[in-house]
Parts: sequence; structure tokens; C-alpha cells
Amino acid sequence: MARTPRHLLLPPFEHPLLDWWAEDYDHVFIAFNPFFRVPGYTPQTAAYGPIHANRGEFDDIGELIDNPPVRENEAPEGFEIRIKERGQPVRWDEVQRDIGASDFNTFARTAWLWTLEAKRPDIDRVMAASLDGLAHYGLYPPEEDTLPVVMEPMIHRYLTALGVDDVTIWSEFRDASEEIDVAEFSRTNPPVRLEEHFVSAISCDDPKILIAWAHDGVEAFVAMPDAVRRAAPPERFFEGRYAGIDTHVDWLNPHDFFARKTSRTS
Repeated sequence: MARTPRHLLLPPFEHPLLDWWAEDYDHVFIAFNPFFRVPGYTPQTAAYGPIHANRGEFDDIGELIDNPPVRENEAPEGFEIRIKERGQPVRWDEVQRDIGASDFNTFARTAWLWTLEAKRPDIDRVMAASLDGLAHYGLYPPEEDTLPVVMEPMIHRYLTALGVDDVTIWSEFRDASEEIDVAEFSRTNPPVRLEEHFVSAISCDDPKILIAWAHDGVEAFVAMPDAVRRAAPPERFFEGRYAGIDTHVDWLNPHDFFARKTSRTS
């Protein structure tokens, strides 16, 4: 099997984003997967997203895989279509204001860990409880790991602004791909899917651009050369921030969470 080109792969935890992609891209914009609402539904009436299970609670991991837990309030069939047609993206800074969080970095880390249902000591329990309260009134957490359905219309607008007609969608390990028309991301079309795989990256060669999602992540990494940033600044289409010289793919973790390599440009 041919080796996947480096520019299509997310960097390992120890490598800064800009260093990893220095030969192909000049900028990386971290686009937050939005929170969202679906009129008429709440997570309590229509649960959506992965089921998080603690492996320590099961004696046989194979049994867990073969017979995953079933929720009583599973979302109805076709819910993803409803999300794409009627879903209302909610910005992170709006949620931050709603729960009265003063520090964005603490809020962002808590929102991420809350979405993953991770039991870590650095989660702010007061903020997490406030997020639980918003969920009761219809706020869904950001989708994790993959292209969010509610984000597809944003991607359609972004790629259209760049004059892109078609792109390649990729699986997590870049072992499956398909070329599709950019119009498929529009709100009027069904959710974009890759047979037997989640969509974990979108790439284009002309202009050169990569939009990629990381495992257990709640953001897209939009990697681009300078000309693409000038033509359509991603911050016009997505909420987020630009990566700095020492920003890593797990930017929501404390910097000393893993051993790091120092940026060559720092």
C-alpha cells in the first residue's frame, strides 16, 4: 500500500502543527465544531452522538464491542438529515457567556472534557454542571472525531468562496477516500458520508487545502497556504483561532501533558 502523503496526516502529539505542515501549508486555523440545537428536540428526548463507556466497567471488551449499550432515548431515524436541514449552530463564545465563564481556556477545556464525558481532575465541575443544564433545554455538545453534520453548510460556504468545485473526503486513517462535488455539503443535500467510514478529512489540491478532525477532538484543523488565507479567511466562516508556533493537535490539554518537541521557529 502506498504511503499516505504527510500533508494529509495530522501530526503526532509531540509535533507543533505549523512545524509538521511547514513544507505544505503556511497557516492552521483551529475551527471549533459548533454546539447546536435542533428545534423540537433535546439530548434527553433524542440522544445523538457516540456512547461513552468505561472499559473498566466491563469484563469482556469483545462483548462491549459486539453488544454496545443501547440508550432508551435514541434519536429517531433520519435525525442527521434533520440536523443538517434545521440544526442551529451555537458558537462556543455564546455558550461561554450563557454559563458565565470568565476564562475561555478553562471553558474550552471543560467543554471538550464534558463532551467526551471524561472524568479528569482538570474539568471545571461548576461549568460542567452548567453545561448539563443547557443540555436539558436543548443544547447538543459539539460532535467529536469527525465531520459534524451541522458544520457541513459552513464548509460549503467556505469552499464555494474559494471557488472549489470538488474535493476528496478521507477516512480517519486515510485508507478510504472519495471525490465529491462541493455542493454535497450544502444544506439541501443529505449528510456527506464515506461508505463504512466516518469522514475525518477533506482535501483539495487546487487550491491546496486540508480540513482534518482528530480522534477525540472537537475541532477541525484548517491547513492552508498564505494565498488561500488571503482569498477567504477561515475566521469569516468558522469560529476559532489560529495555531501559534507551539500549538499542538491536543491544544486543549495542558502543554506539559505530553513530552513536546520545541518549534524550529521559536
